[in-house]
Amino acid sequence: MAIAFEQELNEEQYAAINSQSPTNLILAGAGTGKTRTLTYRVAWLLERGVTPESILLLTFTNKAAKEMLQRVEFLTGVSSYSFYGGTFHHICQRLLRRHGENPNFVILDEDDSLALFNDAIKSVSVDFTKNKNNPSARVLYEVVSFSRNTMRPLINVIEDKYAYMIDHGEMLKIFTSRYEAIKTEQNVMDYDDLLCNFVQLLQDKPEVAEYYNQQFRHILVDEYQDTNPIQLKMIDLIAKHGQIFAVGDDAQCIYTWRGANIKSIIEFPKKYPQTKVTKVQVNYRSTPEILDFANAIPVSEKLEYTKVLKSTKHPFRKPLVVSVLDMRQQANFVVKRMMGLRGEGYLYSEIAVLYRAHYQSMELQMELTRANIPYTITSGVRFFEQAHIKDIVAFLRFVINPQDKRAFIRIMCRFPKIGEKTAERILLALQQLAEITHQHLFSLLASEEIVKKIPTAVLEYWWPFARVLHRLYDGSFNFRNEGQKLQPSEDLFTYAQEKQTEKVPFESIGAMILFILEDEYVEYLRKTYANWQTRCDDVENFANFCNKFRSLSELIQQVTLLQSESSKENTEGTEGIRLSTIHQAKGLEFSVVFILGLNESSFPLQRAINEGDVNEERRLFYVAVTRARQELYLCVPYQAVFSGKKGYYATLLQPSRFIGEIGQGFFETLDFIKKTNASFSYTRRWSGRSDSNR
Repeated sequence: MAIAFEQELNEEQYAAINSQSPTNLILAGAGTGKTRTLTYRVAWLLERGVTPESILLLTFTNKAAKEMLQRVEFLTGVSSYSFYGGTFHHICQRLLRRHGENPNFVILDEDDSLALFNDAIKSVSVDFTKNKNNPSARVLYEVVSFSRNTMRPLINVIEDKYAYMIDHGEMLKIFTSRYEAIKTEQNVMDYDDLLCNFVQLLQDKPEVAEYYNQQFRHILVDEYQDTNPIQLKMIDLIAKHGQIFAVGDDAQCIYTWRGANIKSIIEFPKKYPQTKVTKVQVNYRSTPEILDFANAIPVSEKLEYTKVLKSTKHPFRKPLVVSVLDMRQQANFVVKRMMGLRGEGYLYSEIAVLYRAHYQSMELQMELTRANIPYTITSGVRFFEQAHIKDIVAFLRFVINPQDKRAFIRIMCRFPKIGEKTAERILLALQQLAEITHQHLFSLLASEEIVKKIPTAVLEYWWPFARVLHRLYDGSFNFRNEGQKLQPSEDLFTYAQEKQTEKVPFESIGAMILFILEDEYVEYLRKTYANWQTRCDDVENFANFCNKFRSLSELIQQVTLLQSESSKENTEGTEGIRLSTIHQAKGLEFSVVFILGLNESSFPLQRAINEGDVNEERRLFYVAVTRARQELYLCVPYQAVFSGKKGYYATLLQPSRFIGEIGQGFFETLDFIKKTNASFSYTRRWSGRSDSNR
């Protein structure tokens, strides 16, 4: 049965799918039916006699590929197994097994790849990972991976992105060479190998490249703006005649940190001169008011394509810019409005809260827990469940309770050669010595009896660690239940006289956390994680968050409660609010969206401001706004409390430039600061919703 393409598609979609040009760039804006356009393009080709095996569909997720191929099967009756379709990695492994010299290779997952890379390092230099000044195997592995995906020399990547590792460049080349040799010996490949080895195969064997150039007469690429250089090279090699149907949106290019480059979609017509560019701008997701706001965001640079999204929905209401005093009041507003939305008929699962950085959800997670509102997180683990936050909490737990074995084990097991049993033995020795000598455990950390229990290879880590623990206990009595000051031990650390600080109490819990970070923990983060700066930001903002607690016990109790909540199973489809970073929310949509923390230095991030380029941040804002179907709330805190070495202080925040760039006619405003001072009963009444999904 023939498909009535003109009746089933809008004018723009139909113009895209029936193009006769060999090379096409489809600029599909947010909510315009990108998947539908790709699906009907395949159906259109099949109806014109194109065989399924001559169509190649490349996506970024298995879910997207499966959805598209199933839709094609439903439309045409042609089995989804008849096509070459899937992620770049899936297609590469499939063809490598067909043409590679060792087709029975095993694919390593991320953990196995990292373990093998670590083995390669040790086979070259046993002592490299033992040196606390050297980066961890994980950090080095991520540098190598980025280099391979961007097809850039290792040394250039290090100079541009990891300058602090410049002295390790030559060693990293040796480690990488050994890693490659081990993989060859064992006939295994990591995920990057699937792309790199397939590209190498096409370059080394032109006859294979020509074979697929002839077979794949139609290459469809989803989310073209997210392709990285190695993926683009693969496309070039199997599409020598430019038989590409690329679908993407320059305004949603938000993954340059993973190797994508907006120029790939901007310069597409220059690369393929026969390109026909088609814009798909009819939006089926959002109300006219939300799209007017989105269209006003100046995402189009001088080289980019201008698109104007047009809504098919009935008018509803303008986005609301909400002024709040601080992060706590922001959380209070969001929770109260959620309760109002619930009363208006929305399900919690229809509501999402989006943010630029994970730490911005701290106050909200706590407020939702207090209000007994269920929520799920799609931005990775919950903030308080992240490894670096749990490490900091473990320091504080041990300070107020030296019997907390799990806390001590956690902070000790960060060090090389220290496992749970060794950590337990050290703690037991400390506890026994404290009982025998009638001294407090923290005054014995550097005693001769304890130092003898520390493995020699760990001593260089033990000294600063012991000093931090002693200083924490000595200065934390204001926040301990017993309220007693530790008796000073003036000769405790004669080995570190230069670093000895005056034994005065910390003025806030946040100051304690900053002390942990700056004195010992930041070096651990830098050595262990490629995104160590982001983790430092998390810890600093956690310090700010903790200033409101009057005691360590109260803080630990609240954080433990949140961690306990996060351990509950959350399955997809759970009736709960969705909390997510904007990156993780791309491709999703919700009836109601809240965007948190719209301040300069928070969104856009300060790092982007310092680098003088906030274009990607602006595109990220555009992505966040276009997730909303019905209602959009943009929260602007006006004050933040920051931790310092001598306590904490409040500072005024500047509203995000992204709000200032939008004309005031495109949104309404609410001063929640004033509303809260009066009795708050703010509810936006529903007077007929245009949400077709209800």
